[in-house]
Amino acid sequence: MELRKLLAKRIRAAREQLGLTQNQLAEMAGFSSSQIISQIEKAERDIKAWELLHLARALKTDVAALLAENASAPMAHVLWRKTPTQNRRLLESDFLQRCKEYALVEKLNDIKIGHQLPVTAVELSSMTFQDAEKMGREIRDILGLGNRPASCLSNMLENKYGVKIWYANLGEDGSAASTKGPFGLGVLINSAEAPWRRNYSFAHELFHLLTWDAVAFTEQTEGESSDRTEKLAEAFASTLLLPDKEMEELLKNRVKNNKIEYAGLVEIAREFGVSTIALLWRLKNLRYLNSDAVHNLENDLDFQQLDRNVRHGAWNMPPAIPERFVRLAFMAFQNGKLSRAKLAEFLRVSLLDLSDFLLEYGLDDTKDYKTVVHTGGR
Repeated sequence: MELRKLLAKRIRAAREQLGLTQNQLAEMAGFSSSQIISQIEKAERDIKAWELLHLARALKTDVAALLAENASAPMAHVLWRKTPTQNRRLLESDFLQRCKEYALVEKLNDIKIGHQLPVTAVELSSMTFQDAEKMGREIRDILGLGNRPASCLSNMLENKYGVKIWYANLGEDGSAASTKGPFGLGVLINSAEAPWRRNYSFAHELFHLLTWDAVAFTEQTEGESSDRTEKLAEAFASTLLLPDKEMEELLKNRVKNNKIEYAGLVEIAREFGVSTIALLWRLKNLRYLNSDAVHNLENDLDFQQLDRNVRHGAWNMPPAIPERFVRLAFMAFQNGKLSRAKLAEFLRVSLLDLSDFLLEYGLDDTKDYKTVVHTGGR
């Protein structure tokens, strides 16, 4: 097929897949009018190199995919806790493109992930909440998360198991998502959430990754897991992050005459890096609280205010780009496997701002980091 017609077909298909109008694509690509997009999609004009690059970025793909002789493979499925009401396709495409880039910089650095997440052969339709809790205990031990799992879970998933972790501001109502594809496993976390909620999201999405092959195909194609699957994931996440034995040790020092102060509850939640709501429901499952007590505390304004006061100052935003990804991309650049322009593209900054951006991560592109140290040949 003639190149102009091939690009016309690919660009239109990619635009429609993302649910973009020609006006929206023109704006995202930095074009002066939608007429340019119309002419390109009708194969009425050639595309300049810079135009093709900008279109690829706007369409959350790369130039090679647009120029490939054969159509690219279908997009990997993205499973949402709650499907976004706006820009779902754009968010998914950007997330998947990020995961592909992450896998590429690992490959360019000859990094092979030596550990695989354990395959969990389950039937979700018959899985009980007790099964999910048991699974949470077992996975915590297998991953070696220790007695404060929230403090190391994301680092363990990313560095040891190669899970591609990305963040995006999904707003107050946004939720996390997970995916599996040729690039491996990926998790998208809402950067607008509090740190303790992000910890819970990591554990929650881990359940989906572990049970990915057991999820009904309809859930993956529709993009949102079922209510029952979500409740199983919640049971798993709570048990994973709040170990029974360690919980009970802390409670012994705080429960007097079958009562515990508000401050004690908030401090325990903070100790384990989870929200107070997650802690309350975990205590309910361990039979320290009943459902009425949990509901009352959820609606208690004094309890909510104390929680906010204690947590004040503990909020931190995740980096715009994962530190590990930045380091790997920079190493590939230093070793001549990634051009400076491609490095800037991967880091979503202009060439002009690249040096300053790298310095924010402690990397100086004027220095040579390739000096080696002999390790003794073991």
